[in-house]
Amino acid sequence: MSNRKLRSIVVDDSEIQRTIVAKLITNHPNLELVAEYRNGVEVLKNVKSNEIDVIFLDVEMPLVNGFDLLSSMEHTPQIVLISSDPSYALKAFDFNVTDYLLKPIDEARFNIAVRKTLDASLNKAKVVEDDRHIFVKSSLQKVKVKLTDIKWVEALGDYVRLNLNDSSILVLSSMKSFSQKLPEDDFLRIHKSYIVNLHKVDKFNSNSVELCGEKLPLSRKRKTELKEALGAA
Repeated sequence: MSNRKLRSIVVDDSEIQRTIVAKLITNHPNLELVAEYRNGVEVLKNVKSNEIDVIFLDVEMPLVNGFDLLSSMEHTPQIVLISSDPSYALKAFDFNVTDYLLKPIDEARFNIAVRKTLDASLNKAKVVEDDRHIFVKSSLQKVKVKLTDIKWVEALGDYVRLNLNDSSILVLSSMKSFSQKLPEDDFLRIHKSYIVNLHKVDKFNSNSVELCGEKLPLSRKRKTELKEALGAA
């Protein structure tokens, strides 16, 4: 199971129900209980959506019910709706909630809901990761290049060549200057003429690195850095 912890709040007008859900959250290794609220008004006054990952939200509350709260929030985190009435389920998914729990809440079913929130959170993080990019100047144009598309960068005199998943781009730049555009956690200069995407490395030995079916030279002084970057023993 992932060691990620989702910051969570409970919103329910019933103190007994809040206590039950709060205990389930506290006992779950992937959840962190941030706060408990009695109604939607308290949430709108005190909670910013970027401060939490998931709301465990009762549908039937006075003042502002669960659906009213969702309609009032500009940006919503993941939502697990809770109700004693199954007839709300269809409407719940019109609000793109992650899951819908019926009272009384069964721990096993609660854990399934948490699993769904974790999966959705990881998928969202992957989308963000996949969209990271840089702009490079090539043929007098600024070209957007996704970092996940770069396999390796190769020095060619006054230029560098970006070897991508399905093409290559020639950029007027030194290796030193271009390396500063790339995140250190994802890319490493393994040789005076090569920078590799660490996520695409298949294997390596004392003098070479293999990735995407190609073998590139590895400088002796870079071997330790590569081992550390890949977490290799």
